[in-house]
Amino acid sequence: MKWINKKTAAGLIVILLLGIFVVPRFLGGNDSRITYRTAEADRNDVISLITATGTLNPLTTIGVGSQVQGTVNNMNADFNSEVKKGDPLAEIDPAPLKIEFKRAEASMKKAEADFSIASSLYKANKELYEKRLIPKEEFDDSQAKYSGALAAFDQSKVTLDIARTNLENTVVRSPIDGIVLSRNINAGESVTTGGKPLFVISNDLTDMKIDTKVSEADIGKLVTGQKAYFKVDAYPGERFEGTVSQVRNEPIITNNVVTYNVVVETGNEERKLKPGMTAEVKIVVADKKDVLRVPTAALRFIPPSSADIKDRPDELSDNSYVWITLKNGQIGALPVKIGVSDDIYTEILDGGLKEGQKIIVEAVAGSKSNGSSSYLPQPRRF
Repeated sequence: MKWINKKTAAGLIVILLLGIFVVPRFLGGNDSRITYRTAEADRNDVISLITATGTLNPLTTIGVGSQVQGTVNNMNADFNSEVKKGDPLAEIDPAPLKIEFKRAEASMKKAEADFSIASSLYKANKELYEKRLIPKEEFDDSQAKYSGALAAFDQSKVTLDIARTNLENTVVRSPIDGIVLSRNINAGESVTTGGKPLFVISNDLTDMKIDTKVSEADIGKLVTGQKAYFKVDAYPGERFEGTVSQVRNEPIITNNVVTYNVVVETGNEERKLKPGMTAEVKIVVADKKDVLRVPTAALRFIPPSSADIKDRPDELSDNSYVWITLKNGQIGALPVKIGVSDDIYTEILDGGLKEGQKIIVEAVAGSKSNGSSSYLPQPRRF
């Protein structure tokens, strides 16, 4: 009796499964249907963009340091000061270097006097030696003293030039026309040669650049001269324009992700843009006017397994496909050649698709009892 009960139970389970999965396949025409949401192929513009994030920077930035060591006496420039080439930025106490200059000047005068004496003696001994009035040893000695005095005199002049240059360098001057971005020193502080920059100066901020990071997947689409648009958080409702000026070859690898620096130059006549601002940049890769286009979702559409398909795509070809509705609820695949895309619309270059023709973008399963649900399109090979 127990064996009969188990057999009966197994049979009931099989019948139940058949009722759930098989019967609706045959009777579904009475209770459910597949409908398709379509869109028209139209003519309009398609703009292909690459999006990147970057930082605004001046075209030229120079760190100005000190060429002598000492204590800063006076500051002649501050943050945001506009300076011309040669303008004094800071003054270092010149007293120690004035002493060095005077010492070098005195040493040069002594060397000059020693050289004058050695020169006179050499000339006199040369005449006497030519007349055989003095021995060769005495002449050679005067000649050696002359050469040594000449070398010492030349060295003293070099030492004086160095001391004069060091004294002049106690005034730190701007190397370019521009604006002071940062000041890293205060009056009374000591500075050394080769230390941190005392000032950071940029060129005129009426022209700036954006250093952007573009992924390796997109870098092959970029060339110099392409237009770019960007926004900054400080002016959310305003769009700025720029031009790609450089596509650098040096890779930037961060956490095994490879990006490349693409430089976008832009004007800044109103001085709204400031160094360090973050910019959301869109670079125009292609701008196609009045072309045949379809929603990109149509190219990703894959029919549900229950769809009545008449013309199937050739999965071995490199073509892309759109799906169109046919008679009696059937659908078919239409091969097309695609062009540029802006992620929402894609250009159609060739194929049997005509302007105004309806294409499927989504399949919807409808039911008399429980409404409808969507078969979401799945990504597919283009």
